[in-house]
Amino acid sequence: MWAVRKNSGFTIVELLIVVVVIGILAAIVTVAYTGITKTAQISAITSELKAWHKLFEVYKAANGSYPQPAAANPTTSGGPGANALNVYCLGTGFPTYSGSPYCYATTNPPYQAAESTGTYLLSQLSTVGTPPTNSTKYTQANVIGPFLRYYSASDVRLYSLYPAYTTCPSGMIGGTGTDPNRHYCYIALNYN
Repeated sequence: MWAVRKNSGFTIVELLIVVVVIGILAAIVTVAYTGITKTAQISAITSELKAWHKLFEVYKAANGSYPQPAAANPTTSGGPGANALNVYCLGTGFPTYSGSPYCYATTNPPYQAAESTGTYLLSQLSTVGTPPTNSTKYTQANVIGPFLRYYSASDVRLYSLYPAYTTCPSGMIGGTGTDPNRHYCYIALNYN
C-alpha cells in the first residue's frame, strides 16, 4: 500500500488574500494616524496662540494697553521694518538659517523676521506672566508661527500657521495668504 501524503500548506491564492487584507488594514491605520496627528498638531498650535492672547490681555489689564512691539514706531525703531511686514516672532526655538533663527521668510533675506525681533515684546510680557515655550511649530516653506504682525496701532494680530485646508478655530480669523499650502489664523488685538 501506498501511503497518502497530505499537504498542509497555504495555496498562493490564500497567501495573496492575506497580503491584500494586511495591505488594506495598513492603509486604514495610516490614514487614521495621519488624521489624528494633524488634529493633535492643530490643537497644540491653537492652544499656544490662545495662551499668547491671554498673556497680551493680562498685560493690557495690568498696564492699560497692550505692549508695543518695539519703540514708538516699530517700522523704523528696532522692528523688522517694512520688508518683513512688521512681523515679530513670539517665543523661541525657531529654525536657524545662516546662523540665525527666524520665524518669517526664514530663507528670504530681504523679508526675514529674526527670532530676536520678539525680544522686547517677551521682556514686557514676562512682567505679567510666563510666555509659552517649546511650542509646536508648523512650518510651511519659509514661514513658521507664532508671530505678531503690527499693521498699525489699531490693527495688531497674533498669527499662527496651520496646515493647508484647516478651518480656523472658534474665535480666530483666517485666510490662505498667498500660498495654498499653508493657512494663517489670527486673533486681532483691539488697541483702541
